[in-house]
Amino acid sequence: MKKYTKTIILLVVIALLAGGAYFSKFFFKDTRTTMSNRSPEQAQKHVEELLQKATAKPAENPVVGMSTGKDFDAVTRKAVENAGGLKNIIKKGDTVLLKTNMIMAGRPEQAIVTDYRVVQTIADMAKEAGASKVLVGDGSPWGRVLQNKMTKYDQIKGVEIVDFNDFTREECYKLQPLNPVVKGQDYYIPKVYMDADVVISMAKLKTHYEAVITLSLKNAFGIPPVNSIGVGKNYLHTNGIPNSIVDLNLIRKPEFVVIDGIIGGEGNGPLRPTPVDSQVMIAGTDPVACDTVGLTFMGFTVNDIPHVKLAGEKGLGINDLSKIKIVGADLDKIKMKFKRATSY
Repeated sequence: MKKYTKTIILLVVIALLAGGAYFSKFFFKDTRTTMSNRSPEQAQKHVEELLQKATAKPAENPVVGMSTGKDFDAVTRKAVENAGGLKNIIKKGDTVLLKTNMIMAGRPEQAIVTDYRVVQTIADMAKEAGASKVLVGDGSPWGRVLQNKMTKYDQIKGVEIVDFNDFTREECYKLQPLNPVVKGQDYYIPKVYMDADVVISMAKLKTHYEAVITLSLKNAFGIPPVNSIGVGKNYLHTNGIPNSIVDLNLIRKPEFVVIDGIIGGEGNGPLRPTPVDSQVMIAGTDPVACDTVGLTFMGFTVNDIPHVKLAGEKGLGINDLSKIKIVGADLDKIKMKFKRATSY
């Protein structure tokens, strides 16, 4: 019983944070506003296109860029360039949302959150590629983490910080994937996430007590708001973490992925990882391929990570390492052996 105690406590806390009742059905139309310059009709069409895009057949031999070193700006830029860059992803005038991993407040050196220096570089690169607006957002189960100065996100220049937990139900779409794992489950997704022209998932390379690892696919857990809509994140756990991870990515598959592993986290992640001097950055357009490279770097296999295996089966991307073209590093020479989490 002891080994389940911390998980039970976590679920109880999340449930208490959530509170409230479940309501409404399918796609919530709001006549007030969308989170972009599109009309409500245009926004709905955009969302429908994203749902279709998430089910499209992935490229058979995706490119994953890697880079190694300690210089945050240089290593980040090199990994993105090795993956093909952002200029084919971002058009002039686009709104770009950087979805970071901000599960709880933590200093950069603790390997809990996506490092603010990596976020700054990607924000700069997005502007260089033509973006007119760059947003940085997440929805932590522990409240308004993005505003905590410990993370140093207040030092990021040229961006707008958006906390998904601030959004009301009128500021969310209520959606289901076209080909869901969990049949009939609706997900509240902030309009700002769906209405952005480009979403870049900015994950942290670290272990996770329940999911084994948390890279780009697991990063989607931060999308649904906790407090504002009366529906917390506990249902994401009770429906099965792999199932929920895949469904959220089937609603919107990020256009680009960056996995920050300059300081990685092993052991008792996601909340209390031991920092690792891993000195790696991973980037690409296929989140499953990027996670496959990341988990291999960490010393795991796809069979060790149920949600990455399931994501490949559902067509979200490629999880066969032999089909992935890695540019910028010899994975066999640099891979490590991260310790698994044994508790939160």
